[in-house]
Amino acid sequence: MAESLTAPLGYAGIESLLPHAAPMVLLDVVESWDSQTICCSAQSHLAIDNPLRQSGILSVYAGVEYAAQAQAIHARLTANADADETPRKGFVAVASKLEASVRDLDEIAVPLQIELTQLAANDQSSLYRFSLSAAGNQLLQGELLAVLAPADE
Repeated sequence: MAESLTAPLGYAGIESLLPHAAPMVLLDVVESWDSQTICCSAQSHLAIDNPLRQSGILSVYAGVEYAAQAQAIHARLTANADADETPRKGFVAVASKLEASVRDLDEIAVPLQIELTQLAANDQSSLYRFSLSAAGNQLLQGELLAVLAPADE
């Protein structure tokens, strides 16, 4: 990863950049970021009340939401500082090329590392490659295409 543009960003800073409130804010720390990449960590997968749990199980594919939150944060952190407009809402349009090496995150007792690299971006959308890992072991990887709502929404 290239040299970081800023010091780590904690939970309160993350929460201020996302349209979510606890407990849906899943990331704990933005460890580093630059114009093309972001690296975050999270321990919310350990919480029994994680909002993505279904029937008591947290699927590895919940990692897509972890990556989507990191993608949204990266977009906000790298937005044009001179822009006078309110940040636009966005949503994940496509999660593709998903490869998982585990079924669920329940046996992962260490923090998750979420790393994203921007592959392409324009005024309407962005494409990122992501990796979710723990203790050096890859758990889930893939690509996310996010689409931004029109500026007037």
